[in-house]
Amino acid sequence: MRNIEMLLLIVNTILLFVCAFLRLPKRALLQTTGAGILLLCSGIQILLEGYRWQNILLYGSALIIGLMALQSYRAGRSDQSILKTSVSKTKTRLKQAVVILLLAVYTGIAALLPIILPVFSFSEPTGSFPVGTTTLFMEDVTRSEPATDNPGDHRKLMVQIWYPAESASEAPNANYIENVPVLLSGLREAVSMPPFLLSQLRYVKTHAYTDAKISSAQERFPLLLFSPGLTGFRNQNTFQVEELASQGYIVVGIDHPYDATAVIYPDQSTALLKLEDLSGFEDYKAKIRYWVDDTKFVLDHIEAMSSSAQSGTLSGKVDMKRIGVFGHSFGGATAAQMLMKDSRIQAALNMDGVLYGEPVPEHGFDKPYLQMNAAQSIDNEWFAQSLDQAVEDSDHDRDHYERFWAESQERRKKAGIGKDSYLGVFDHANHMSFTDFYLFSPLLSPRGAEPKLVQKSINELSTAFFDKYLKGKQEINMETIVRDLSNVTLQNP
Repeated sequence: MRNIEMLLLIVNTILLFVCAFLRLPKRALLQTTGAGILLLCSGIQILLEGYRWQNILLYGSALIIGLMALQSYRAGRSDQSILKTSVSKTKTRLKQAVVILLLAVYTGIAALLPIILPVFSFSEPTGSFPVGTTTLFMEDVTRSEPATDNPGDHRKLMVQIWYPAESASEAPNANYIENVPVLLSGLREAVSMPPFLLSQLRYVKTHAYTDAKISSAQERFPLLLFSPGLTGFRNQNTFQVEELASQGYIVVGIDHPYDATAVIYPDQSTALLKLEDLSGFEDYKAKIRYWVDDTKFVLDHIEAMSSSAQSGTLSGKVDMKRIGVFGHSFGGATAAQMLMKDSRIQAALNMDGVLYGEPVPEHGFDKPYLQMNAAQSIDNEWFAQSLDQAVEDSDHDRDHYERFWAESQERRKKAGIGKDSYLGVFDHANHMSFTDFYLFSPLLSPRGAEPKLVQKSINELSTAFFDKYLKGKQEINMETIVRDLSNVTLQNP
């Protein structure tokens, strides 16, 4: 809970019980005053922190106490208790117990709602640089947009950049998500979640400063490209991109239109999620090619911006000789494809992504590669348990999914063969553990995989990997890094 919300809860609890049970000569006046105090506190909370529906019971307490006051006035005697009756003491005590129980349940639910759907905060980045962020619009006029029927539509991308910033920045902290209602409408398509449940996301702030001046502490910084998963969005891994930026990387997150939850362009037009019924390596061939082309186009654009004296923030600041790529899920598959297809990429990190696209070479990758997997994602027993539901929900038979599983595990095994390749497994985690998603509610995360602990381990491992292979810190031993993490193990292919 936020600070003023917590204060409002405390005041609510005290006044509800005091106004219900304290016997005073001017009881009605006390209750009227209590209702006024709660109205004032609610107004202050809304003014300073913003209204959200999870606090509706806290706001409603003023009405309850107001009804208590009305009943006391009607009783005709200011000292009359709302529990006083002409029946026996036993019956009176029973009524008191019922009221206590009801008030306890009411205040309990009032406290629980903002806790299970919180205005959460991200862990503070641990690097030496403050973090700046900005967004860019890019249009690739050489490619059409396959998700629309208009042949004149070009591929239009929104990207967000996180970068090392000057320490004396007076820029405001960036919102986690801009245009929350639009993004939530897309999220409803992805996870069938009513948008209002997560409306509090509009109050979540990040540690990055909007349009802050890029740091002058180094002449150039290495570049990392980030792709989210299908149905994800460019800042779905804010916990990770801010950490990497604080460690001295320029990080560029890409929204892939119509595959992202929602993309909002500068003219306020939108590209909302369009779910497709795709399954298997063959189905995803065309899509992975388009995502790779998106990533290459963004990389070309960033390269041009860095070499231009008129490109603003990134002008002359990107070290194009030190470039890595990482992604989650389908974005992780894109990262692996970029490692094979673009000579500029020196290292790739795939977070729980099936290796769609061109098959992994028999000898593994020729360049450094790190694959992080959730224990659940590579668990054959879990796969078998989910198979019946997958068959029921699709037009494919069991044999289709079993062939897919065998191929995905074979590709993963080959990916770990390379000299500088690593397969890390996160205990108790599942597919969404590699994103911000489990910060949205403590009810969501799998047991044994506390979100901030998992995120801390992801950050330590990904920073070590890119530091070793992009910054040239050869003294870093990846096996030692993993041994120091209680929730991660390295697997042999």
